[in-house]
Amino acid sequence: MNKRKRQIIHAARQLFLDKGFNDTSIIDIISSANVSKGTFYNHFSSKVQCLIAILEEAREEIITARIEVALNTRPNDKNVLQMQLALVAHVHRRQNLIQIFEAIFKNNEPELKQVIEKQLIREVEWLASRFIDVYGEQIREYSYECAVQALAMIQHSFRIIAMVTKQLATPEDVVNNVLNHIEGMLAHLQKTNSILITSDIFHALHEKAEETKITSSMLVHQLEGFTEKLTPDDLENGVEYANYLLKELQANSVNLYVMEAILPVFNNAFKDTPHEAEANEISIGIWRYLQIKKEEKNSPM
Repeated sequence: MNKRKRQIIHAARQLFLDKGFNDTSIIDIISSANVSKGTFYNHFSSKVQCLIAILEEAREEIITARIEVALNTRPNDKNVLQMQLALVAHVHRRQNLIQIFEAIFKNNEPELKQVIEKQLIREVEWLASRFIDVYGEQIREYSYECAVQALAMIQHSFRIIAMVTKQLATPEDVVNNVLNHIEGMLAHLQKTNSILITSDIFHALHEKAEETKITSSMLVHQLEGFTEKLTPDDLENGVEYANYLLKELQANSVNLYVMEAILPVFNNAFKDTPHEAEANEISIGIWRYLQIKKEEKNSPM
């Protein structure tokens, strides 16, 4: 994401918080971001597109933070899963997105609805996979059911608590409580086999919301362009990590777990540099590619 686009997004976010989404005009955003009308329309076709970009930026921050939290930990560590789930609330609070979400719930724009649905499907898929990591392969057929129920419990717990008290529960407390309920649910499901959200249902949803598939060639092209911009003034380890990722993506067999471990340190190597935003985008793209490869690897033949 280039500097101008990020500038517009941040100006729009603040205006949506200060004035509300419906009362903010494109002219307001252009004025606050200090860009021309042409520059705005080069990046966004509408105010809704700005809102979508805000949601996607928050989502990317969550993904990056989750990768960093999991670095050098065991996949079955329940405490890591708890921290990863709690990150959503922390990012939303830090970016003051709760007010923006209220505006979203009242908006019937089909494009916005589609983006929210895609984000929800990605989140359920991620959590179902993490439940298998933590609780074992034997719960795979119940993983989507538990992921849907867990996300609903987390969301509504926060909403109900916020309705009756100004003292919000910590995200960690809410998530820990929900995970304890999920463990009880898993025990029940394994006894009764009464599943509502089957993998077939969720795979059908996934196909409905499928985006352009990320390929290794797309990522190689992006990384090649990125490395060409690097100079001797950039940190040597950052250059090495970028070249390592490029080499792995060009190889016949990708080492999924080693690449996943490299992503956080690659990202950190470019923090507070002119390359930070692009490095983060590359990390997100590679992370999604690795998730696709893992799913392919674990899918029954």
